Amino acid sequence: MVGKWHLGFYRKELTPTYRGFDSFLGYMNGLISYYDHIYQDLSFEGGQLSGLDFFRNLTPAWDLSGRYATDVFTEEAVRIITTHDTAQPLFLYLSHLACHAGNRGKLLEAPQEVIDRFPHIIEPNRKTFAAMMWKLDESVGKVVAALRDRDMLQNSVILFISDNGAPTLPVGAWPNWGSNYPLRGLKLTQWEGGVRGVGALWSAGLGTPRVSSQLVHVTDWLPTLYRAAGGDPERLQKLDGVDQWNALLHDKPSKRSDALLYVDEMRKVWGVRSDRWKLVGGSNQGGMFDGYSGEIGLSPKSPAYDDTAVLRSDVAKALSAVKSTMDAASLQQLRSKTTVKCPEQVNRTVCDLVKNPEPCLFDIDTDPCEANNLAESHPQEVSRLTKLYEALTVNLVPQLNAPYDVVNADPARFGNAWLPWEGTCDRDCNDI
Repeated sequence: MVGKWHLGFYRKELTPTYRGFDSFLGYMNGLISYYDHIYQDLSFEGGQLSGLDFFRNLTPAWDLSGRYATDVFTEEAVRIITTHDTAQPLFLYLSHLACHAGNRGKLLEAPQEVIDRFPHIIEPNRKTFAAMMWKLDESVGKVVAALRDRDMLQNSVILFISDNGAPTLPVGAWPNWGSNYPLRGLKLTQWEGGVRGVGALWSAGLGTPRVSSQLVHVTDWLPTLYRAAGGDPERLQKLDGVDQWNALLHDKPSKRSDALLYVDEMRKVWGVRSDRWKLVGGSNQGGMFDGYSGEIGLSPKSPAYDDTAVLRSDVAKALSAVKSTMDAASLQQLRSKTTVKCPEQVNRTVCDLVKNPEPCLFDIDTDPCEANNLAESHPQEVSRLTKLYEALTVNLVPQLNAPYDVVNADPARFGNAWLPWEGTCDRDCNDI
């Protein structure tokens, strides 16, 4: 595993190499700064905690301080591929920091020479964000090229996905100046701008490139990839996900019709999907996050989209070693199909969950921007999805919301590094 963990580490048994991974290079918390690899927690009363959050397994990687995180993670992924015994299977989980914001005070960081590649972008934060994305693109190219160089592409499945929508410009604690336009809402909301993830799946056996509109939930990836690797998902017990491999491989209907999209029982915010219908409840930050989509304007100096640059990219060159890549016309057609379009709606019923706390209903197939609330005209669907939401959350484990263990978790106790603090060590955890 390479990159972001963010699944708990107060005990060593919760860390990656105790949870099934053979190796780990990355960070434990939700974010770090790109160059110094420090995580600073300011979210509790009475002070702040700061420390290095960059590890090889459970050894602090002080020697990597000053290196751009995207480059470090890319090099580690390439190293793993390059040294791997190709007679054995490989699962590589690369969870980049990019394009997440870093600590407050230096939310966005990228090499200056890359920032300078975008003179047409006037807003300085958007310019840096573009550079961060450029470095992420570069990383994908190097990883795919490494698979090609080891003759592993023919037998590989590559999945590239987002985890949530952007925390758009400057709202919330960690904005990254991304944009969810034209979708409604942003990260940490139940709107499409927060929960509608995008992704790319590649395998030599997938056939002609296409745009998939099949409903896939994040929990489906475990049984789906297990099937792709030759396993039988029936052997996996008590899963929320369903095996979608045959649906994706042969362009068949999704095996999923329902999905719990979002639930925060403390804030009473939620969202549920069934086929084309979506039901949402609860407002975000008094409604401030319920309609925000972020920056949509383009600089008059913005260049036209360059199809040939995509077709000349490192990824395209690497994949062409296994199967022929697309031409410009095919690429333009796919781009058109992936572009979310929200038709102008007349006499629409607006959903304002602050003024009217009743749930709102949307037809996501025709209204992905959630502009027209159909709850009043389709009460039967409101009733059906309300019951579905109740059924999907009947076994919900309540949020713990335990107080911060400020004294014991303090990195100052462990050489100024964020290390497990319970049941493993006292002053020094480097020998865990």
